[in-house]
Amino acid sequence: MNQNFLDDIGGRIGSAAAQFAPASKPTPRQMADAASVLRDMVQAVAIHGVTFEHFESVADFPRMAIQLVQRRDDADE
Repeated sequence: MNQNFLDDIGGRIGSAAAQFAPASKPTPRQMADAASVLRDMVQAVAIHGVTFEHFESVADFPRMAIQLVQRRDDADE
């Protein structure tokens, strides 16, 4: 995975984070974790020929990655 792709994931996570209401804004740590989750998801399915573009055609995966990390953190409280 090249740096441009990683930068793209980071930008998409940042854009998704901006969509959250102020009370639900992800922390910087949650944004970093969400970017890692999204990167790992794309890497895991690459062996099946699935690309990030396929993910995007189905759902808003950057936003979902943030929600997954927030849910994880809510469960830890």
